[in-house]
Amino acid sequence: MLDPGLVVLGGDVGRAGGTVLADRVAAEVARIFPARPRVVPTCVPDEPVLRGAMLAAIAQARAVLLASVADPQ
Repeated sequence: MLDPGLVVLGGDVGRAGGTVLADRVAAEVARIFPARPRVVPTCVPDEPVLRGAMLAAIAQARAVLLASVADPQ
């Protein structure tokens, strides 16, 4: 979990259920858990988890590359 204050309903379920499902999930979470995270449906189409992983990998590769150019050993 990257942000315990935010729950994203991803994929087909998040898109199909939309804000109606997100509101119902938020109500159930509030009933059983003391924290009240914000629950939202996904707005990222086509494999949001894979897309996020690819963006994170690209950012890390870019940082390593730039660090190697800035500090040649």
